Amino acid sequence: MRPRNVVFTLILVIVVIGFALMRLHYEPRKREPFERTPSHLVYTMHAMCRMDCRHISKEDIDEIMKKGIIIFNKSHMNDRPCPTYALQGYTQKKENLRVIFAQCEENTKVVTCYNLREDFECDCTAYEKKNTH
Repeated sequence: MRPRNVVFTLILVIVVIGFALMRLHYEPRKREPFERTPSHLVYTMHAMCRMDCRHISKEDIDEIMKKGIIIFNKSHMNDRPCPTYALQGYTQKKENLRVIFAQCEENTKVVTCYNLREDFECDCTAYEKKNTH
């Protein structure tokens, strides 16, 4: 009777371990908080000025959006109505950029961008006046 109990217990333990391993294997992956392929991307006037001044193209912004690393200590995911995310990375042109995105329900906005290697003096007041008329 004892060997039979040992075999039954061993089979039960193997089944439980197998079930636990299956659950771990089929566990859904955690979803990234930032949607990298938004349906609608909007550039704020401030972002357009900064891009113009710092020689950053829309292609550069798109590249950082797709491949950049989320910098959580520079992001504000509890901002309302649109959480803001700081994404940073290198472009194909070897520029180190940080882009701030506001991700709303209906669109994603490019708020501003920085070239982390080179400091530029940008006067966006003149740019905003020129482009609002």
